[in-house]
Amino acid sequence: MKKNDFYFPAIDGLRLLASINIVLLHLSSSSALEYTKNWKWISPIINAPAFAAGIFFVLAGFLFSSKFSDPDRRIPLIPFIFSRISKLYRLHFLMTILMFGVLVFKMSSISFAWNAIPEIISNGLSNMTHPFRSLFLHLSLTWSIVPDLGMKLNEPSWALTSFFLCYAITPFAAKFLFNLSSKKLWILFGVVFVPGIIWGLIYGFSGDLWFADFETKYRFFHMFAPVRIFEYLFGMLLFRLYQTGAFSFLQKKYASGLFQASLLALLYLSLFFLNTSSSAWNYINHHSLPILIYGLLIISLTSGKGLLAYFFCIKPIRAIGRSSFYPYLIHLPLISIAWGLCNLNTPKNTILFLIFIYAISTFYMEFKKSRKKKPNQLPI
Repeated sequence: MKKNDFYFPAIDGLRLLASINIVLLHLSSSSALEYTKNWKWISPIINAPAFAAGIFFVLAGFLFSSKFSDPDRRIPLIPFIFSRISKLYRLHFLMTILMFGVLVFKMSSISFAWNAIPEIISNGLSNMTHPFRSLFLHLSLTWSIVPDLGMKLNEPSWALTSFFLCYAITPFAAKFLFNLSSKKLWILFGVVFVPGIIWGLIYGFSGDLWFADFETKYRFFHMFAPVRIFEYLFGMLLFRLYQTGAFSFLQKKYASGLFQASLLALLYLSLFFLNTSSSAWNYINHHSLPILIYGLLIISLTSGKGLLAYFFCIKPIRAIGRSSFYPYLIHLPLISIAWGLCNLNTPKNTILFLIFIYAISTFYMEFKKSRKKKPNQLPI
């Protein structure tokens, strides 16, 4: 391995676990997992969920920090940003247009027929709230800033807003962190959690503010892009501390395995402390404590040791895990379409749906990789 060539196979599997958990959460909210309500041990994992979107920001910060770990390497910002847009935005654009069409049809309440298409479009648009403004907000990635001004079309668009903001600071943050001493890195390790905790306190003690209801207010606080920057920076900090040898103890026999088991147990137990009278504590417990656990879990996998790491290093799991952000982007429109084709509230149909979205995502990823390997092919 070259000096600055870092790759951690087990982290691919963690991506898969996190992605599946979020897809199951949205399947549950669409009433597709009603049959699991009596499964007391698993319901909190799905509905809390155990692995929320924050893990993707910590993961991205860790991995991109590893790519930009050389202080002498020139990192052109604009090509970097456009490469990320090229990879992620096109799929978001297609899914948003698809979801818009699905909603037009659902809101029209008219059975499909080719000669009824004009009436379906007319009735559907008239029954939607600001349909074209909503479409513009999602396509321009500004919906997460003003979610109360538009309908929810493809909800994962909020994550892209936050990610592109994080990508914009990556080259500068990587160089800044590289020049800090180990002591200063540990100080920042604690400081990066302060904004999230303050944000949770504001959420819990600010009343209704200008929001019409609790759901709208929570959505705004959950999707607020600047706070996600600190989750991303936490991931970057973890990599720098990893570079300094701060986690070398995980190379000892059984250390990684015990650490992984302890973190998973702590993450699971934290799900049972959400239903308290304090909405501030609920928010902090759901958005700050897991971030710390996610980060430490990522670190525990870097050694490649422990049962969880061994499982995540299985080749098919790694292949599916590498493509796991695509199911996150596409699953909501496909859930709506699947409900129109079958009853998703059965174990068989749940499994078939998961197999379908992860299979097409993996094939798409492998197709892109094969095209990049062709010498006469333009880069994707």
